[in-house]
Amino acid sequence: MPNILEFGLDENFYAMDIHLTREIVEALPLTPIPRTPGYVAGMTNIRGEITTIIAIGELIGEKSGGPRAASGKFIIFVPDATKRENIGIMVDEVYNVIDVPDEAIEQMGNGSEGARKSFIKGIIRVSDDSGEAERPGVSQRLVLYLDIEKLITHLFEMASR
Repeated sequence: MPNILEFGLDENFYAMDIHLTREIVEALPLTPIPRTPGYVAGMTNIRGEITTIIAIGELIGEKSGGPRAASGKFIIFVPDATKRENIGIMVDEVYNVIDVPDEAIEQMGNGSEGARKSFIKGIIRVSDDSGEAERPGVSQRLVLYLDIEKLITHLFEMASR
């Protein structure tokens, strides 16, 4: 039963494994980094550490107006997941941490095409009241379960080109 962190981006619901999260902070001012790809939103100082912030929407193909002003939250990854680099993602909102039963996750095939699909582990059905995914008469929302480890690996591969 995975423990996931649910967050919002451009009116969609996403989730990631909580064990990859070091901390969640309110968005801070970003300093643009010249000559970087569009998915690099900028860098910021979080408690004395320079941290690169990624506009995750750009990477997964979310339709947005490009990197926005820092108005949401930053999810900072644990150093072990990012080759000891300080990296985080910019999201609109962080909702909660939930335990998701395996049967509530519909796995995605590896043959999916497109940026968004290539980073999706599965789709989670979450009920809007008690967290139980399969109760009749209870409103459910679909949450895209992102493969953050795959996304980070992709970031480092693109940076080494």
